[in-house]
Amino acid sequence: MSDITYERASKRVRPHRGWAIMENAAVALAVIGVIVVILGSIYMLWGRKNVASEVTSYQNLITSAQGLLKGSGGYNFSSGTKMTGSLIQVGGAKGVTIQGTASSGTATLWNTWGGQIILTPVAANGFNNGFTLTSEKIPQDACITIATRMSAGGVVSGITINSSSHADGQVSLETAGTECLADSGRTGQNKLTFTVNG
Repeated sequence: MSDITYERASKRVRPHRGWAIMENAAVALAVIGVIVVILGSIYMLWGRKNVASEVTSYQNLITSAQGLLKGSGGYNFSSGTKMTGSLIQVGGAKGVTIQGTASSGTATLWNTWGGQIILTPVAANGFNNGFTLTSEKIPQDACITIATRMSAGGVVSGITINSSSHADGQVSLETAGTECLADSGRTGQNKLTFTVNG
């Protein structure tokens, strides 16, 4: 029995001391890293949602203008302000931010980034058979995506990115990447104009 007692006495049980500060720091950094990745993914998805929403809005505005505003003499409006206000007045701007009283005929349209959207009649040979849709203050990444998606959609006959015109309505990703300007802080610097004939 003395051997057993001696063995137990010689084995000292060391109490568990817990995690050291290095382990705690490593876990904290890992948690922070996961949070950053999740928040970054949410921000990226939110940006993509805005772009998809804008493309859909532009296509809907174009379709509504063609169906609601074109008369036998084309698009007979004295200005873009009048044409845009009339489209809002007849209910053709669903899902787009409207500023002003919709029934007044002078309300305005605004995009996701705080830029104005204007529809303007285009005269050719003395006949307003087409119109343009212009949107401003678009961020660079959105500008590239919107220009290429509208080009691929085949809804427009011409696209102007800032001052670079594409009369055939065809814009490649490379071209849009070159012509869309970098943002100034958090403000987009790009203006897109889509020409619609008919």
